[in-house]
Amino acid sequence: MPEFMTFWEIADKLGVGIDTVRRTVRRLKLTIRKERTATSKGSIAYCLGIDDANALISYFETRGISPLEGSTDEAGLQRFGYFYIIQLVPEAIPNRVKIGYTDNLETRLSEHQTAAPTAKYLGHWRCKRAWDQAAMDCVTREGCRLVMNEVYEGDVEGFLKRAEVFFNIMPKNSDRPELSEHSPLKRKRQKL
Repeated sequence: MPEFMTFWEIADKLGVGIDTVRRTVRRLKLTIRKERTATSKGSIAYCLGIDDANALISYFETRGISPLEGSTDEAGLQRFGYFYIIQLVPEAIPNRVKIGYTDNLETRLSEHQTAAPTAKYLGHWRCKRAWDQAAMDCVTREGCRLVMNEVYEGDVEGFLKRAEVFFNIMPKNSDRPELSEHSPLKRKRQKL
């Protein structure tokens, strides 16, 4: 049995982003180890000892995020977070927004408010991690200019309208196709 798990392994197991793992490790004040691993090709990787890794996984379980059995990158992409539009400095530059994806709306806004104290959400939508770039491309396809790093200036109402259109046509968290009677996934669920 391994003595530690890398942050990437934990994120993959839970189906959350690596940033979520990093923030939560800091918030819980878990002991971070630096180890050379086979998965990091001998480079030093951030890890948690098995006890701390299990504590972190338990923390997520109590909040309704359970480890994904046999999870893969694809499984992680199925997890929902939030796509958001934040007005960074509404009183000075009302047409400047930050557009992005997060696993935690409250934490993300407070991170932006360290540099822009009056920043506020203009809108946010449930979003699969896999949709992030498509949503970004849709929302910024016209009527704006890139400042840098997901910060844009443009018609704020246009950003919001395009986001509404995009997310209204995307499936909801509960929209899943029915399993075929021949699906191995159906047999797996019946065993549970």
